[in-house]
Amino acid sequence: MTCMTCRTYLKDVTFVVPLRIDSSERKENIDALIRYTFNHFETNFIVLEADSGCKYYPEYNPGGFRYEFISDENEVFHRTKWINRLISMTTTLYVAIWDADVIASPGQILESMQKLRAQDAVMSLPYDGRFYSSDKVSCDLFKRYLDIEVLLKRIPVIRLMHGYHSVGGAYIVNKGIYLNAGGENENFFGWGPEDTERVKRLEILDLPIYYSPGVLFHLWHPVGKNSWFANSNLERKNRSVLLSTCTSISK
Repeated sequence: MTCMTCRTYLKDVTFVVPLRIDSSERKENIDALIRYTFNHFETNFIVLEADSGCKYYPEYNPGGFRYEFISDENEVFHRTKWINRLISMTTTLYVAIWDADVIASPGQILESMQKLRAQDAVMSLPYDGRFYSSDKVSCDLFKRYLDIEVLLKRIPVIRLMHGYHSVGGAYIVNKGIYLNAGGENENFFGWGPEDTERVKRLEILDLPIYYSPGVLFHLWHPVGKNSWFANSNLERKNRSVLLSTCTSISK
């Protein structure tokens, strides 16, 4: 049972999640993420569902939580667009941008926040590049207990998603400085290298990024059309956007 008075005060940050429900598991995952976050922090949390119809009905509505629905008939989820919309909804100095299926250690989140508050970083990732893909057994255990130790103990039997240098899934930014640096690049449409572009853009602009020691976990769900490239033409376009950033921005 969670001790609500033992939660860490984290009201200067808003967690935001762009959402499209394409499976029952993703709905379970976002529910687990919300509960897990509020179990550990007294904070703010916004979920924005963008879809042709409302498919998410929050089962947990703590103080500080907000849900919004926007009608979106596009078959491909324009994630960067909706993240920018979410950022504009926040009133806090810092914004934590999360995928619906991602779990980070509370200690790593707090360390990331310390670096941002000390102005040692403009963007802080609550992990060091090791992003583990949890199998269904690990995921079900976590959703039952909401204890990250369950996932940590499963590391020997699960795999890294993209080797040792992932930069997606979860990141926290100084809202004002990040928006001045361009915010999310809406030229990316659907799944693509937007995570890499975001980091490269800040590096080129000489804006500091911090990586908290530790790992990140992705909760299992069936792979849908918005979990991979929609088609080869869109893949080529998204890769050209990344190349444009890498070649056009100078210090």
